[in-house]
Amino acid sequence: PSSRRNGAFASVPEQQIQQLMKQGYTRGLSTSLAQTIKSFPLRIWVVDNSGSMQKTDGHRFVETKRTKDVKVVGCSRWNEIVDCIEYHAQMAAALEAPTTFRMLNDPACGPNSQQFGIAENSLDAHVIQEEVDRAIYIMKTAQPGGVTPLVRHIQEIAQSVRELEPQLRADGCRVAIILATDG
Repeated sequence: PSSRRNGAFASVPEQQIQQLMKQGYTRGLSTSLAQTIKSFPLRIWVVDNSGSMQKTDGHRFVETKRTKDVKVVGCSRWNEIVDCIEYHAQMAAALEAPTTFRMLNDPACGPNSQQFGIAENSLDAHVIQEEVDRAIYIMKTAQPGGVTPLVRHIQEIAQSVRELEPQLRADGCRVAIILATDG
């Protein structure tokens, strides 16, 4: 298995595999996840933080007192997506997978809080942990509100991917674009 280190692919460290296995992944699945960086060197998440995310028809997994047991509880769509983004930010860090998160509306949680990333500019473990902490802070501090300017964001992402297209094609790579929205 390989991972991106210093702009090149290298063997996946055993600690990365073990970190994923602690989350319940098998060794084979952990290795496969780590190898996705080869095909998908960039992941872009569009995160819906519009007013409709306040609706309380979402679901969360909550650990029970029994070991390795969870239950599903109701919550707002926003709380559901906060958990989802927190999980995927940590996954991006574990895999050192460059990942961008774009909020549809400015959450007003400080400078550059509408778009933030993990492992985009550095693979230093301390920098990546700071990026994860910042992502979690933004998601837990932000409150949903406003409209759903989805088309504008998709057009902007399409343009940025078009700029990367020659290199992506030359390398046989793709970009994963994840729309985390209720609309």
